[in-house]
Amino acid sequence: MARVNAAAARGPGRSRAFRPGLLALCAGAVTAAAAGCSSPAVGVASDPAAAVRDAAWEAAQIHTAKVATGVDMTIGGASRQFTGLGEFDLDRKVGSIVVRTPQSTTPLDEIITPTQLYLRSSGTKTKWKRVDATKLPDGDLISAGYTSPVFDFALLRGVSSGAVRYAGQDTVRGTAVAHYSGTLDLTVSADQAQSPIKDELLAASRTFSTRIVPFDVYIDAQGEVRRVVARFAFPAQAPQGGAVQIAATTDLFDLDQPVTVDTPPAASVAPSAVTPSPSPSKSKR
Repeated sequence: MARVNAAAARGPGRSRAFRPGLLALCAGAVTAAAAGCSSPAVGVASDPAAAVRDAAWEAAQIHTAKVATGVDMTIGGASRQFTGLGEFDLDRKVGSIVVRTPQSTTPLDEIITPTQLYLRSSGTKTKWKRVDATKLPDGDLISAGYTSPVFDFALLRGVSSGAVRYAGQDTVRGTAVAHYSGTLDLTVSADQAQSPIKDELLAASRTFSTRIVPFDVYIDAQGEVRRVVARFAFPAQAPQGGAVQIAATTDLFDLDQPVTVDTPPAASVAPSAVTPSPSPSKSKR
């Protein structure tokens, strides 16, 4: 059994200061002159694209996180939702998450690594099914029923100058954040990544209807990513036709708290790997 035990403290030298491109502004500064400012705003970047890239690279200093995920999928006007809750060791890029799908009342336990996805019905001792993520048409960007924070950070590292705008102040799970909105190119993000993430992003760029991905990202006062919403589209299978629209949301919270993630021992894994389709709508698991 490969056991990942990521504990806890922020290492010495971890910077909690604003990054150089941020200007501290007060929320509602126009009205603050008359009413005063009840609480400090999250810093607003003079260069939004650089702020997003910086936050994505700074994410390498986040060791662990709890995650809550949601995938809203629309096909021909009908919507389905997948939700998940779990935790990630971001140093090892290994996560454990429980996913609820519209196909079943029984949730799925999933363990994800950069190259493998393990899954089985929650509350059972059945053998884990193993999926070779590197062979999935979408590179496992959404096949698991969510987008992992590892992929979210890799996506954001490829944003281009001029493709991001500041969208206002907000909160994510009680944490004040600055909201940025923009688009990114999967192939540019792949250029900033190393294999296997690089290869999986390139696979996604060939599978989705377009390699341009609209996104929203929410960054806290320490420059840390707290929420990512990425929107993908790909052709629906016959006889439906048209496009499948995906909005994948990942929230990160309880940063750098202890987590323990186990990858299944070989004896607990079914002998043959399975390959689900690239869409949560078509993966019955």
